Amino acid sequence: MSAVTLKSLHTYLLLLENSSELKRRLPNTSNPRTLQEGLSEMSRLIGVDETSFKEAQTLASLIGAPRFVMIGGEPSVTEHVARVFESSRVLLTGFGSAGAPDKASGGSAGALAPGWAPSPSSTSAEQSETRGEREVELTDLKPLLTGQLALTCRLFRALFEHMLGFMAVTSVSQGSAALVGELTGGRDQSRSFLSTAMFILGKEVDGEHLMAFMAQQGLFSMAVFEHMLQNRDYCDAFHTFRHLERAFVGTAVAEEAQLRTRLDQFHAPFGGKPCATRVFAADEEDKAQIDAHLAAADLLEALALTPWGFSLHRAVSVDSAYSFQSVVSIARHFERFAHGEATKDQANRQISDHLLAFARQFSADGPSA
Repeated sequence: MSAVTLKSLHTYLLLLENSSELKRRLPNTSNPRTLQEGLSEMSRLIGVDETSFKEAQTLASLIGAPRFVMIGGEPSVTEHVARVFESSRVLLTGFGSAGAPDKASGGSAGALAPGWAPSPSSTSAEQSETRGEREVELTDLKPLLTGQLALTCRLFRALFEHMLGFMAVTSVSQGSAALVGELTGGRDQSRSFLSTAMFILGKEVDGEHLMAFMAQQGLFSMAVFEHMLQNRDYCDAFHTFRHLERAFVGTAVAEEAQLRTRLDQFHAPFGGKPCATRVFAADEEDKAQIDAHLAAADLLEALALTPWGFSLHRAVSVDSAYSFQSVVSIARHFERFAHGEATKDQANRQISDHLLAFARQFSADGPSA
């Protein structure tokens, strides 16, 4: 019997640091798809019913709830979101598949090859040996993603957020080569996403030994957090969508109750308990304040998919108030940006500083607070 191990998964994901190989796996020509067409192709990629990808709950897990709206029973997004979605889909297909086969094979570009092949040179990983299994060499992610809608959504959401936060708007429509350049143009950026992909997929392979393995491979460190969190656009990627989501909001009391319920549900899987910390300081309706807090909650939920989520898990297990305080702190920077009291660059830098300090405090060995 053969098994995917952390070692074989890591070996395959190193593709993300090989820009030439990643380019080879992408289509030679770029034929942009509509959102609906892209969702259909993703359903075929992992072998699930196409209709499941068009459900609002699925789309929310793919790109985030505030970034789409259902109109006439169909999902509708802005042009920018559609472009980033398509860019993310192309890249997911590129590093998630075996790439373009030789012309002699008669296959089509981007087709999925068999999911694994025995590795004659690699030594079996310890966790595989204890189960009497032979380690395999991955040639694509098909063994992990086929039929796994929730897992595919988590991986895609992480890639989507990465692209939305780091890609220049002008490069979204410049084709496959530009996309690879954005993701792998610098080793730091590609390693940052490699760390996230390993974090998401590694939980499925061997969650018990994952963090120790990532630390040994240099994928869980302050350097990785720096590249993951700094020089990133948080205002456009999170606040802008909340700012444009609604023209009107409810009372501060009603909005806070909904936000508190959402955060309590978010904390529950981490062992967090309901927190009595006040979210809004005043009772009057303040749309900018509400938008800012919702954007901050969106940000934490997205970062929970990355290795930064380990710090969040640790913090919440000690006291849920740490997460609530983080939301309030991040919202304050979004709010100052909304009122013109800080530039976008200033707000982005202050938010990244807060997130980096959070990671440092709750990832370190020893007391968390």
